[in-house]
Amino acid sequence: MITRIFQGGVDVGEETIVASKREMYEEVGLEFGKHVMMGTNSDDNTATISCKYKTEGTGSWLEKQGFAGQHLIWSIFRCCNSDLELNPELVCNLQGLGGEKPEFSAVQWKSLDWVVNNVWEKKREPYKVLQGACMPLLKEWNEKCISQEFSGKWSRDFTRNVNVEESLLARGLSQENATKQATKAYLQQWKQDKEKPREWIVTTEKGQGKPSRELRYPMGEFTESYEGESTIFGSSIGGSVKRCCFYLAEENADSRISHVTVSYTAKGTEESLRYLKNDELILKRSFLPLSSTDKVISTEVFIRC
Repeated sequence: MITRIFQGGVDVGEETIVASKREMYEEVGLEFGKHVMMGTNSDDNTATISCKYKTEGTGSWLEKQGFAGQHLIWSIFRCCNSDLELNPELVCNLQGLGGEKPEFSAVQWKSLDWVVNNVWEKKREPYKVLQGACMPLLKEWNEKCISQEFSGKWSRDFTRNVNVEESLLARGLSQENATKQATKAYLQQWKQDKEKPREWIVTTEKGQGKPSRELRYPMGEFTESYEGESTIFGSSIGGSVKRCCFYLAEENADSRISHVTVSYTAKGTEESLRYLKNDELILKRSFLPLSSTDKVISTEVFIRC
């Protein structure tokens, strides 16, 4: 698990979850729904953990002000934004928002174990409570990742494409070729790696008389080599491309989770989100051309066959 921890106060009459979302925005500039979702075992949006922190003997400002302790309520969020997952420094705003003064000079992902081991010793116990309470959430997240029902053969229903031609045009294809690529038959076979169940082996059928192409999607960063022309990667003679795979929270998925692949190609950066909705495989691509600051977003729908 990777985590970012920050604290703030609850205003009079303010609900805990509302306060958490407000503090998250004011202190690090993250927006609920855009960057994070609730990290909860259920759908009631109450992923909170409560504990009390005694200030006696800590030498903290609370003790100096005469407080005997502090009631802490942790709110647990899940990342749902690829840019945030890959590099929080490029997403978070530490200047202080909502009229608040800046409180931080840097931000980074660290494991919860690291946080517990490095927090101020006299304030470590509340973080240990958080660490223990997060174990069921960690277990649930891992089980969700390995239980995605991607296995099987999928066929694209091109009649339900959204902005696919536009996405291909942004990669430099001609109108004729973009239309051809967007409407041709597209079959994939997904197979889960038995030894590493978070990872997938995908075979793409290129058509009658053409060899199939097998891709492996390992977790984390990797380099993929390819031969010949690639519509997505952008070379007619083959080459290699840097890629990265991980899972994110996804509000549109039946399981509220998506498999993500980010590719750094010669034409630009592509983010591919795949998730299941009503037993259909949804592929949502966000492509950022090298020469533009505007992403082109497209959606493809695959059905079992």
